[in-house]
Amino acid sequence: MYLCDLIKTGKKLYIMHAYQIDTSVSERGVIELPQMTHLYNRKVKLIVIPEERTTTLEQRKQAYERLKKLRDTIPKGHWTDEERDSIRYEYLKEKHQ
Repeated sequence: MYLCDLIKTGKKLYIMHAYQIDTSVSERGVIELPQMTHLYNRKVKLIVIPEERTTTLEQRKQAYERLKKLRDTIPKGHWTDEERDSIRYEYLKEKHQ
């Protein structure tokens, strides 16, 4: 997608061009970009924004059931519900990184 934005600075008018390119990073860490001959021998800035992973309703239900089972394994009385949830969250975050 081609984006064009006008920025007025003092008496000069600048046209800034930005490009949004949807691509992925290979297992070797390589990002493939299309050829942009009009940018040859020019400095550019590249910003990488990881996309959020999408999950299906069934995957969410399964995750919720696993969380319930995990919550029940933490002894009651030692921690408040908020502390148990925090412990569970940190454990799962570490596990699925």
